[in-house]
Amino acid sequence: MSDIHLLTAIAKKYARMSPSERIKKVRKLVAQSDANDRFIRKYYPEFYEEAFPTARAAGAGWGSTQPQTLSAKTR
Repeated sequence: MSDIHLLTAIAKKYARMSPSERIKKVRKLVAQSDANDRFIRKYYPEFYEEAFPTARAAGAGWGSTQPQTLSAKTR
C-alpha cells in the first residue's frame, strides 16, 4: 500500500468516527510520542485542531475584551 493510500484510509476511518471519539483517539495518539504529534499536525491538521483548539479558533478575538472595558467605552 502506498503512503498516499494509507493516509487516505486513515483519514476516512477518523472521519467516520463521532467527534468525541475522534478527539479522544487523537489526544491519546499525540500523548504517546512527539513523532505522533508531528505526524498528526503534518498530515491531519484538521483533526489536530479539533482535538486541541487554539485560542483563535475558540473566538478569543472578541471574547477576550473584559466586560468592564466594554461598559466603560459605551458610557
